[in-house]
Formats: sequence, C-alpha cells, structure tokens
Amino acid sequence: MSESPSVVRAAGYVRVSQERNARNACLPRRSADVACGIGSARRRQGWGLGAQESDVARYVEFKLWKLVETYREEGGSGYDRERPALERLLADAKAGKLDVVIFPSIDRAARSVRDMIDIDTALRKAGVDVIFVREGVDTSTPTGELYRNIIAAVAQWEGRIIYERMSKGKRKKASEGGYIGGWLPYGYRSEGGRVVVVPDEARIVEQVFERRAKSASYRTIINQLEERGVRTSGGNTWQVSTLRGMVANRFYTGRVEFEGRFIRAQHDAIISDLLFEKANAAARA
Repeated sequence: MSESPSVVRAAGYVRVSQERNARNACLPRRSADVACGIGSARRRQGWGLGAQESDVARYVEFKLWKLVETYREEGGSGYDRERPALERLLADAKAGKLDVVIFPSIDRAARSVRDMIDIDTALRKAGVDVIFVREGVDTSTPTGELYRNIIAAVAQWEGRIIYERMSKGKRKKASEGGYIGGWLPYGYRSEGGRVVVVPDEARIVEQVFERRAKSASYRTIINQLEERGVRTSGGNTWQVSTLRGMVANRFYTGRVEFEGRFIRAQHDAIISDLLFEKANAAARA
C-alpha cells in the first residue's frame, strides 16, 4: 500500500448485472428492514447497489480510512472486462489516486478467474491493495492471494452453472413451442413474454396468402398494398423479398422450427395449413 502522511485513501467498487437490480437497490423482507446493511444483504432477493455501498462504507469506517469514491457499475456483467466504472477505477489507481480498493465480494469484481487475477494484479502493480469484504480477504498476503484464486474459481463455476441452467430452460421452452425472444414476423407482437396476434396486420397477412394462392405476382400484391397505404410494421414500403419471406414462413400456421422440424407452437395461427400449401405451391409454379 502506498504511504500516506495522513489517512488511507480508499475506494469502493460495486456492480449489479441488470438495470432492475440497480434501481431496486434494497428489497427488505420486512417493513422494519429499512437499512441495506451487511446484516440485511443476505435476506434480500439479490444484492443491490445500495447494500454493496453500505458494506463498503461500513468497512472503511471500521478501518478509519477515507472513502475517496465508490465506483458504480449498473448493468455490467462480471464476464465483461469493458466496464466503464472499472476502467475508470483502474486508471485512477494507476494515476496514484488510491491506496486501497474495496470490493463487496470477489464475484462483484469478476466472474472469471483470469479476469479477477488480472484486475488484482493491475491494482497491486499500481501500489494499491485489494480487500474483499464478504470473504474477508486481503490479497496483499500470500494466504489472501491463494484464497482469492479459490473463490474466483468457484465464482466462475457458479456463473457457468447459471448460464447452463438458463440455456436448458430456454431449450425446454423452445421444445414446447414457446417464445424465447427475438424477432417476430409481421402480424405478431410480444406482450408479457407471450406472442399475440395483431388483428389489423393479420388481415393483411391473410390477404397476401390468399392472393398468392390465386397466383397473383408479388409486384401486383405490393401495388395493391401501396394503393391502400398499407406499410410494414416498421413503416416502410413493401419489397418482393419481404413478401416472399412472409409466404414461406410457417410461423403463420402456428408452428415453429425446433431441431430441424416444425412443431406446434403456443401462439395462434393466422392462416391454415391448407392456405399455406396453396400459396407456396403457386410460388413454386
């Protein structure tokens, strides 16, 4: 730690992975739990910025240090090294503005063993010591350095387990024809995680399929839509490629593709299987 004629200059670093956690910094279990201190942090759902800042402030007060700044990372992933607050913290440490950096826990600094070691090494190279409050680790000691590596490895494993569970959950939902996010075709929109039909657009979709089933050309259909002032959901004019993609999309029959085959989805169909086949038969003719 760099020498100081008066007090130790301490900085804190706090992070939440999602913006909603940043906004809901404190979620007390009871009305009496109004403080986001160390004791209440483990009783809440999640670990918000307010609770983390409280842990840092309490530690600095206990050590009789001076809290220079708390660097807040809102919505930053522990796997992402390009974090604005973290980069600013490292720059200030390199500039000699800090003596010690306090993290509420190792997983707030990083979720990767390599990133954690890189961050710790960069700070110590700048003459700055590192403290992890929850684990009680001071990495300026050999024991603290070893413990940091062990805990960082556990954090990395835990993060991968969470990701794997999320992936499995999405895969299961997809296998059941559920909506797992992403682009939706004209005629549909997402409401509360569900795919719903947009009535006015659905009527246009039906008309396109019906006219295509009667061998109307895409250019003819586009001219008819333009005469009526009908635009795409994005407010653009229709293109042949857009209509061709629409007619070939089985999503409109209430099906989605999963592992190379089309399965019944959870959203409502706009057109029948028979109309789909007729329209595509005309397209192939």
